[in-house]
Amino acid sequence: MDIKRNLLAGVLVALVVLCMPYYLELVGYTQETDVPKVASEQENAETNDDFDDIKNDRETIHSQHKIIDTESLSFSVKTNLYIATLSSKSGGSLLGFEIVEENAKGLKYYGGFDDGGNYNDSIPVSLILEDSNYCNPCLSQKDGGKLKFYNTDFYNTSNVALEDGSVLSVDSDEVLELSFEAVFDGFTLKKIMKFSNDSYQIGYSYIIKNNLINEGDFELVWDGGLKPTEFLESEDVTYATASLGQIDEIVDASLGNDDKIESEKFIGQTDWAGIRTKYFITSLISEQPGNYGVLGGHNIQFGDREHTPKHTISIGYGSAVSNISGSMYIGPLDIDHISKTNSTLENTMNFGFSLIRPISKGVLWFLKFLHNTFSLNYGIVLILFAVLIRIVTGPLTKKSFQSSQKMQKVQPKIKKLQAKYKDNPQKLNKEMMAFYKKEGVNPLGGCLPMLIQMPLLWALFVVFRSTIEFRGASFIFWIKDLSQPDAIFTLPFSIPIYGAHVAILPIIMGISMFMTQKLSMATMDKSQRPMMYFMSAFFFLLFNSFPSGLNLYYTVYNILSYFQQRSIRQSINSN
Repeated sequence: MDIKRNLLAGVLVALVVLCMPYYLELVGYTQETDVPKVASEQENAETNDDFDDIKNDRETIHSQHKIIDTESLSFSVKTNLYIATLSSKSGGSLLGFEIVEENAKGLKYYGGFDDGGNYNDSIPVSLILEDSNYCNPCLSQKDGGKLKFYNTDFYNTSNVALEDGSVLSVDSDEVLELSFEAVFDGFTLKKIMKFSNDSYQIGYSYIIKNNLINEGDFELVWDGGLKPTEFLESEDVTYATASLGQIDEIVDASLGNDDKIESEKFIGQTDWAGIRTKYFITSLISEQPGNYGVLGGHNIQFGDREHTPKHTISIGYGSAVSNISGSMYIGPLDIDHISKTNSTLENTMNFGFSLIRPISKGVLWFLKFLHNTFSLNYGIVLILFAVLIRIVTGPLTKKSFQSSQKMQKVQPKIKKLQAKYKDNPQKLNKEMMAFYKKEGVNPLGGCLPMLIQMPLLWALFVVFRSTIEFRGASFIFWIKDLSQPDAIFTLPFSIPIYGAHVAILPIIMGISMFMTQKLSMATMDKSQRPMMYFMSAFFFLLFNSFPSGLNLYYTVYNILSYFQQRSIRQSINSN
């Protein structure tokens, strides 16, 4: 029966590993598009041309639709959280966006790329790709099967005087309001933007006046994608996703390693559209839901990277709309900020599927509570959390270990029964059940406690792997970033599953896991031991590529588990 139980454990481990890519896909890492209602083939064909002909459309707008000639200017808005550089084109298209939020140690989010594609681990995070589209965001309108982009120069109608290079600081208790206006053939377009000092939300309102044409749906478009933020290309590619919030559903499109995904139109009430990387997001949140949303994208050249996804999003409205209002959230995927948008945007964060999501949020809340309330380093927080979880799961582990020890002690008697009734399976089952009842053992007693803990283990994996709180958070000595492996050097070759870098925490965790399993193997049949050795070696290889925060937690948890099981074994042997 021990062989069966160990085989069952091995099968469960293998299933977890094999299903991991599909789970990560489920929670949004490389998720395929989920389509609540797709437009007709003709509508999709029209939309596919929208972003392919952006350049021609932009030139058309400049030459035929711009009536008022005004000089282009760029200016900056500075708050406690960010410095946004904007252009008068499109009535305030973002040219740059640096996050300058601080914590007790200084800059909260650092490490990013300059416009040349060079990574610098000490500069503020920058989210805007250098681009000449001037559509971050901009208003557009359907003209046949194409989009006309209203991304020309707007003139300043604010109460604030603007010059090229102006820097506007937002006072802590005030809202900075800027307005711009342009006249096009058939209507006048006014754009109002509102900036707050302690919010990543930027309010917007597009007011369409004297609309004489009244033809072609208006679309609010973000065409500039997001700049990569992580040193490892694979992380940016894996997590980069464009999404639409449609009632209670989310539609996702991930470019991955593909060169292009065709723009696709998704009909239905659209509350928001967003583009995310691993830790950051830009989004358009509409006060009045749109009639449809559009997702598209292609890979661009950025530095020496092979793949850099550049997604495009838009929300579509009717041709007679006169006011398109809402807010643009651009910043970190931090639930404290995201929850203030009063939208379902937080569903773009990786909290797992429905059963796991409440547990994941609870874990994240508790970790942030310890960090913020007691000003503890996140490494210390993870150690304390491992101790707490060890205390909570201790009784289950004790029951599992005791059940396993009892099963091993009665193995000789079980083998005698199996030999005695080997030709009569029905009689053997009956005798085995009677024997278990008499001896007070449960053949599944060693597995059930672990299965009960699985939802918590999944939640911990999700939180530790993708939470922005660990990004750039150092601990001690060689552990410089809890969101990355604690590598000390890189091999000149790559080992399957293990990778090319050598990390310390997975080695310590592998030793602690082996020592714990060795306690279980003391009374185990020798034929079963290779399976246990294989599990220790496999997890050691697998965890080498995991974030050091996750490995720190599991290392402490396993060390505590070893001492608990040793104590239980000594107690059993003394009786």
